[in-house]
Amino acid sequence: MHIGSGAAPITLSLRAGIAMLAMAVSGCSAGDDSQQTAAVTNFTPPATRTPTPVAGQAQTTPLTAYVGKYPHDAVDGVDFFDRTEVAGGLLAVVDDARLRLLIRGRSGPQTPIFQRGRRIASWGCEAHNCGDHNWMVAIDPAGGTAQACYHDAGTMRDQSRWYADGAPVLRPGACPSEGNDA
Repeated sequence: MHIGSGAAPITLSLRAGIAMLAMAVSGCSAGDDSQQTAAVTNFTPPATRTPTPVAGQAQTTPLTAYVGKYPHDAVDGVDFFDRTEVAGGLLAVVDDARLRLLIRGRSGPQTPIFQRGRRIASWGCEAHNCGDHNWMVAIDPAGGTAQACYHDAGTMRDQSRWYADGAPVLRPGACPSEGNDA
């Protein structure tokens, strides 16, 4: 291995070159522990706050305007999951931050937003595994109350976990992906 340019390159053994490269990539030198600090073990992340509209940008478009559109299609500049009543409703009923991110995310297929009884709902699933892993959130436009459903056949078999007021409950079947009364 040759390092440098010009008339007198420096020749190193392959082993020494690899060691120098490893130190350069890791950003430290051999035997230098002066930059290491103890990891913080008592970190508590801040609490998730209920969303509020940006000042001067009240959401006046009715939630029903989203029916037939995909969840991340903006209506008057705001997508379904960024609506205050949707984000707040989901936060109110689902304590699990990972599950909220899964429901809001773009990680898999989604159906157009649909009406389910009096609620406006969005359904999504895991790519290539929709029958066994899916979710749904439904918002009552009159009061902003939410319901969420999560189905994972690997852990729940033929049931889904429903979130609403109080503790989640198991119900038969996967999460609904179309409108029917509930």
